[in-house]
Order: sequence, then C-alpha cells, then structure tokens
Amino acid sequence: MIQAVVEQMLLPLLVLVLLLLARRLFDQLLAKATVTWLLGTVGGALLLACLAYVGIGYAVRDQFTPDATFAKLVSGLPTQFFPPSYEPFFFQGQAPVPVGGTALALYEYCGMLFWVVTLIALFVAFRRPLTHADDEAATRARALLAAHGGATLSYLTTWPGNHYWFASDGRAAVAYRVHSTVALTTGDPFGAASARADAIDGFAEYCDERGWTPCFYSVTAETKARTNALGWSAVQVAEDTVVPLAELAFTGKKWQDVRTALNKAKKEGITAEWHSFPDAPIALTDQIRSISEEWVADKGLPEMGFTLGGLDELDDPHVRCLLAVDADRTVHGITSWMPVYGDVGALGDGAEPRPVGWTLDFMRRRSDGFRGSMEFLIASAALGFKEEGAEFLSLSGAPLARSGTGEPPAALQRLLDHAGRVLEPVYGFRSLLNFKAKFQPRYHPMYMCYPDPAALPNITRAIGKAYLPHMKPSQGVRLMRKLTA
Repeated sequence: MIQAVVEQMLLPLLVLVLLLLARRLFDQLLAKATVTWLLGTVGGALLLACLAYVGIGYAVRDQFTPDATFAKLVSGLPTQFFPPSYEPFFFQGQAPVPVGGTALALYEYCGMLFWVVTLIALFVAFRRPLTHADDEAATRARALLAAHGGATLSYLTTWPGNHYWFASDGRAAVAYRVHSTVALTTGDPFGAASARADAIDGFAEYCDERGWTPCFYSVTAETKARTNALGWSAVQVAEDTVVPLAELAFTGKKWQDVRTALNKAKKEGITAEWHSFPDAPIALTDQIRSISEEWVADKGLPEMGFTLGGLDELDDPHVRCLLAVDADRTVHGITSWMPVYGDVGALGDGAEPRPVGWTLDFMRRRSDGFRGSMEFLIASAALGFKEEGAEFLSLSGAPLARSGTGEPPAALQRLLDHAGRVLEPVYGFRSLLNFKAKFQPRYHPMYMCYPDPAALPNITRAIGKAYLPHMKPSQGVRLMRKLTA
C-alpha cells in the first residue's frame, strides 16, 4: 500500500516540484502570440471536456448508479483530469459510478482527450521558435555588410524575412530563418574577414542554447572547411558561376553566341537601359510585372523565394536593373544585379563602401520578345561593370544543379541530383546552369553544412518552407506527383 502511494501519487508531485525548482534552466521562451494561442487551445479543450462530461452525462443520467444529478456530475469533474491513483485519497465518492455504455465512454475518454489535446498543443507551441523582428538589427547588418563585405550571395541577407545573430564584438553576423526547430542561414557569415570563421562557432552555440539545429545553406568552401573541423557533414546544393572582368573580351569561338546576341540586338534597335526599379517609369515597371506574372503562371507551381529573388526584391535602390528596350519602349527582358561589397578598411580611412562585384538575381524575358535578350543583357552588364572598375560578375548559383566533379557522389548527393532532374521541366535549374556556361565562368561549389545527419528530415522540411512558403495544397500535390513520377 505504501509503495503504491509513493509510486502513483508522490512521484508525480515530486517531479512537478523538481521542474518548478529547476525552471530557470529551461530558457526556451514562447512568443506572446503563441502563449495566447496555447492558453486558448488548452482552455477551450478543458471547457469542451467539462461540458461534454456534464451535459452528455446528465442526458444519460440513468446510466450511472445511483442516477446522476447535475451537482454530482459537476463534483465529479476533477476525477476526469487527475491520475486515477489520486481518486481514493481526494475524490472518493464524488463522481457517480458509470454502468452504461455512453456513461463509461464519458468516464474513460473525456479527461484523456483533454490531455491528448494539451500535449499536442504544447508540442506545437514549443516548435514555434521565438524570434524578434528587429528593424535596428536589419539596419546594423546592412551597414556591416557594406563596410566589410561578404560572399557573392551575401546581399541576400538584407532581404525581408531574415533574422540576425551578431558576434559579441559586432565584427561579424549571420542572417538566418527559423522553420520549426531548424535555423537556416542565408549564405555565409559576413563582416570582417578575420571574424567570419569564429562566427560559425558562435552561431552554432547560439542555436544550441535555444534547442535549434543550425544549418549553413548555400555557403562557400571556406565555411565548409570550418564546419568540417567541427565534425559536421556537408553536401553540395548549388554552384556559383563567377566571371572575372579584368581580361574580359568577347573574342574567339567560345563567345560566338554572346557576340551574335549583341549584334542582333543592335540590328533590331534594342538597347540596354539601367534603371532603379523604385524610380523607374511606370510604363516600364508595369511591363516588368506583367512579364514576371506570365513567367510564374507558365510554371504551374509557385515562384520560389529564399535565395531566389522576385519582384519584391527588385524594390531596392541599391539593386540595379538592366532592361532590354526597343524603339517603341517595349521591354523584352529584365535582369537585376545586387552589389558585392569589398572591405572598406582595406581602402584606407574615410573610404566609402563600394561594390567590387555584382551578382545576378532576377531574370525574366518576354515570351514573344527578342530571343537573345538574356545573353544581350548579361554581356552588356559585364561590359558596363568592367568600365566602372568592378572585378567580377557572379551569375549566381542555380539550386540542385552542378557541373560534374569526377568524384563518385554520396547517397544524399545522388538524391539531390535526382530531385534536380525531376524538377528540371518546371524550374529549369540545370538548363540555367548550362546557359551560364556561355559566359565562360569559373565554377565554385556551394554547400549545405549541418551538424547531425539525423536532423536531415527536419532540415529538408525547413528548406522546402523557405523556398515555397506560400505553396497551396493543390500545388503541393502537383509537385509531389512530379517528384514521385
């Protein structure tokens, strides 16, 4: 009897007391909106369980012995929500005894269903990360990037939707997004070059304190080398294509397609015009929107985000747009270029932030327009940036596409290669990589680095949510059919 009392009654109480005493060690907090949702869900479930037990119980009161009264049913409510072992000591005789089928079901399942709903709500609530949208942090991150620079994709860190972690000395930062319990970075750490490697360690520790799984996504070989030293795993997810500008000249057979596009554009009266999208004439921006919407509609699947910009990312005064426009002011194609900043400190005191290169982001062309518009625009941009003193162009990386390395791929790499082949008819990532080969780029692999292979299912879901945050159920079914075909 004493053993039963200790095990069944005192042990839960002791665990509860221990948790209360050690509550400061559990520092994963919940957002106010999540707490409100949690309290509403649990409170609603409790109310429904009480109403069901009392209301239905009173309707079948003859299935209790003795017949249940309203007062008896209300006094018996605590027995529904406390462990059965507590009943003989605190609630004995309060609840009417069920003998009929419906009464037995109420007695057995009302309390149990309440606790099931409560546990599910707690699980969901604590998988919702507590993050703060801090405009000051975004401004600080942009200033750090302009002052010290980063990788070719680091300007993506300025896009909406990112949160920021800063090193304790403020010399480096990491932009990230949290989906479920995965902290997915937007490229490499940025800031002072000497502080970026340590930022990887600091961000991983920051995630560990919050119960998140860190995942460095679309990062360079330098970041991969540091995570390898930490014992992490890595897989190639894209390939950056960089065109040096110092010796660029469109001569020789390998540049034939580019020269043809330039010459044909000149014959047809098509010129390349630089614009800032926020300040561009409405007649041009309306055409850009129309071309983009047509492009998205043809895919049959939602437009991707995360590392792939859309119209929202064009609305930035620091992003330059190059348009192919004919004599009638018809837009045939659009490209956008994001700055890649250098280290101001290397230029001496008083130097202003300046781009040392530019990264291609947005690419669209009119379906019935000039067919060589993309070759024409990229070549025109390269020549223009070269005259301005830029060192390189990055044609960016196409997700799930890479050139052959000659090394036998691992199982995960083969799976990603298969996904790239399956999605090729829809998003055309491999065709895009082949198109960029016309500009004779240097290829730089981009990796996903993660600490634990067991977290790959969660990481995969997080990447899917990052790229397709607004995917409709019908579009999800269509995508799954393509993946499983």
